[in-house]
Amino acid sequence: MGMKAGDVVPESCDCCGHDAEDCGMLENGWVSDAQFLAGGGVYCRACAHLLRLVRLEEECVWCDEPMVEEEAAEARGWVYYADEFGSLHPCCPACLARRFGITARVSLGRDG
Repeated sequence: MGMKAGDVVPESCDCCGHDAEDCGMLENGWVSDAQFLAGGGVYCRACAHLLRLVRLEEECVWCDEPMVEEEAAEARGWVYYADEFGSLHPCCPACLARRFGITARVSLGRDG
């Protein structure tokens, strides 16, 4: 991930389609993947995270609480919500309740 000497900056992200400068590939690097796509693919870090090729550290969009490991966060009631532009944002259970009046249904691993 990222730039090495001799690397050529991709024109754009193969997922979101934004050019390299707009999606942060110049500053933050990118992820190349040939395992999931036969012809390979080049992704900005945000798209690589959403495609589960890499894991970026996340925090609640409002209170900055760090999100723990993904499965544990889901079990605690963390959610992603889509804003008016369709971008997904992580939200902790406390902010979910405070901002939206919603209490996440937490699975305890039991049937019924």
